[in-house]
Amino acid sequence: MSGLLPELMEGMKELQSRSDSNIPVRNPQKPSRNSTSRNTEETMKELLLNIKSQLPSIDHPLSAAAIHHFAEPGKLIRGQIALAAGEMLDLNRDIAMQWALSVEFLHNASLVHDDICDEDTSRRNRETIWKAFGLQQAICLGDWLVAQSFLHAAEADSLAFSYTGSKTASTALLAKGMSALSTGQASEFVSSSYPNWAHYSRIVSGKTGQLISIPVEGMFMLASLHEDYQRLENVFGNLGLAYQITNDIKNLMGTDGAARQGGDVLRQSPNAVVILFRDSLVNGSRKEFDEKFMQGSVCAHTDEKWMRELLMTGGKLAADKITSLLAEVDKDLTDYTYVMKNVLLPVTDYLSAASQKIYHISSTSSTSS
Repeated sequence: MSGLLPELMEGMKELQSRSDSNIPVRNPQKPSRNSTSRNTEETMKELLLNIKSQLPSIDHPLSAAAIHHFAEPGKLIRGQIALAAGEMLDLNRDIAMQWALSVEFLHNASLVHDDICDEDTSRRNRETIWKAFGLQQAICLGDWLVAQSFLHAAEADSLAFSYTGSKTASTALLAKGMSALSTGQASEFVSSSYPNWAHYSRIVSGKTGQLISIPVEGMFMLASLHEDYQRLENVFGNLGLAYQITNDIKNLMGTDGAARQGGDVLRQSPNAVVILFRDSLVNGSRKEFDEKFMQGSVCAHTDEKWMRELLMTGGKLAADKITSLLAEVDKDLTDYTYVMKNVLLPVTDYLSAASQKIYHISSTSSTSS
């Protein structure tokens, strides 16, 4: 490859790596105003130790696959924000940890199953489960992770009842979230035409948005403060959308740990960068792009011109969208009763860093072209 494409890809590589009380609930009239006391490193270490303690025993038929999958556990963002929300609400740490484990197991189940659907052979720079152990083992591991997710949600509900005498329904919330997630994922494979922005947003609301929102929503439910969560629905809708856009950018840049750069383009899967870029084209340019795209020839190896334009122009448009969504999140959290900005830092910091990196690459590349 020549020109600006290698520079764009190199500049994006950094995104791959960046990213107990006996009283379970604080008086809702006195919400926590302090930042969470545990730092990110401590939280991730505690969470990962708890996850690994729940993995199948060495003689279990899924042991090797589970160990392989969690050898690179990712950023654990969902578990982090769940625990931070629990701490903000003064929820008993045991309850909070059970819910954090629940959402992390469900998220990882979705990854295992997504890799099968997308036929991805690499995740986090390692072979995917289906590639390393076969489709049967991958399906079974994904199902096992779903079961673990519901087991820990049920334990969270049980602990909450034992502490407060109040019945909570976090398990039902998890089921609702999984249903929406499955529907969003399935929507990618039934559409006869490439989605517009409105359709894309609906897909993301289920596929990605649920696993960004339920870590926090579940904590409010377990703290018997679910009514206080309602104002946050727009916040998590925007965060879920911004998160998926970032994933889409990384997919095109080849920095998402997958084996193929631009797998979404090759599969013609919904991708925010493609949609935003296509919407910016006019007249003959859009027609030419559509013809190339539908032929599957818009990729780094067969049509560097369009791939470069897609990365530079489409990438900047996507970064603009992320920045706009984060501004909406910040606005919606202003004067909110609880200090949610601290809880959401693992997500917002990651998204902000991603968008700023893309802006930097676009500006320097444009100058050098």
